[in-house]
Amino acid sequence: MSSPETPHKGDILVVDDRPDNLRLLSAMLSEQGYKVRKVIKGEMTFDVAQVNPPDLILLDIFMPVMSGFEVCQQLKADERTSSIPVIFLSASDEPLDKVKAFAVGGQDYITKPFEISEVLARIEHQLRILQLQQQMKDQNQRLRAEIAERLKAEAALRQVNDELDERVQERTAALTHTNQQLKWMGQKLEQALAQEQDLNRLRSRIITTISHEYRTPMAIISSSTGILEDYFDQLTPTLRHKHLGRIQGAIQRMLALIDDVILLNRLEFDPVEVKLAPVPLASMMEAAVAEVHTTVAQPRQIAVTLQGDYLQPITDASLLQTVVINLISNACKFSPPDTPIEVSVNGQPQQFQITVKDHGMGIPTEEIESIFEPFFRASNTLNVQGVGMGMAIVQKCLDLLNATATVHSQIDVSC
Repeated sequence: MSSPETPHKGDILVVDDRPDNLRLLSAMLSEQGYKVRKVIKGEMTFDVAQVNPPDLILLDIFMPVMSGFEVCQQLKADERTSSIPVIFLSASDEPLDKVKAFAVGGQDYITKPFEISEVLARIEHQLRILQLQQQMKDQNQRLRAEIAERLKAEAALRQVNDELDERVQERTAALTHTNQQLKWMGQKLEQALAQEQDLNRLRSRIITTISHEYRTPMAIISSSTGILEDYFDQLTPTLRHKHLGRIQGAIQRMLALIDDVILLNRLEFDPVEVKLAPVPLASMMEAAVAEVHTTVAQPRQIAVTLQGDYLQPITDASLLQTVVINLISNACKFSPPDTPIEVSVNGQPQQFQITVKDHGMGIPTEEIESIFEPFFRASNTLNVQGVGMGMAIVQKCLDLLNATATVHSQIDVSC
């Protein structure tokens, strides 16, 4: 009996017009446990990759007939091969060649003559990224399936609600037409009303439960990067947690940026219906502060002071709360963690004013007028994380509310 084939670490396709390079790379990678396939002509690469896609391609740049740049462009243009990582191999150390390699879709660039350890490290890095991407893709598919199930449950709930509403209408009509028989039907009517109340309580319970369960997929999205720790078995625990923390932090920052961009785009380009209604400033401020506490990295002291006799202005609650959250979050971001954020609300008959004071680094006087522009960062804040979206969102909301904002600041003085 023949023994089962030993699993390989990955399927590598090496493309080089020099046989000695192919032999060297093939021997090196095979010794490390990789399955290696070789192609000596660039124009053959696409057909080979289509028939049996490899996990990664090592691609020489300067080859006759078809260069590595052209091969990479052809691979990336077809969705069947576009996701295969490409590492360029070249004797050229010219910056323009490196720039072009990345421009056509390459993931990495190794200069010949290469060190074996460097080639192995870069291959393992790209394969690890590919593995993590597949893990995230599988996780997203599971999440989409769960969301689809929940949407299906929601549709069923709406059907139940419609049936309940129909039954309520039928019972109301029956009661209207049988008023003369109320004494005779009193006992049966009480039973029907009791049953109706039970159905309404059941409907409320179902709505509450589903609403609560909707939080689960969002929590999974937030914590899913934690499962990637299992794949960093070649690192020490300290480095493993360090790299995982970076991945999670990057994902959170990208998601926050996407949310801010979408919100700013909606405020600027989509028709936004301003819903005017009395807004209790006290409860609105409490909710806004609670929201900020869930997003800041460290606990912050946020003091809110209410004054004035008109603390229920007619305005749009959602837009106003967005303004307050972004103002307080901005103050927290640029202030030392041990300093308080002071928020005061002053309600007057014809207007109300919300003031946020922090103890941060201040803004250069010549740059104050620019802080409400999208993506603007003050010149003295470049070491603080952010992309300059918060104050732009504030400005767009204020424009919709026909409100204005003013800024008072001095460098290195509380503002």
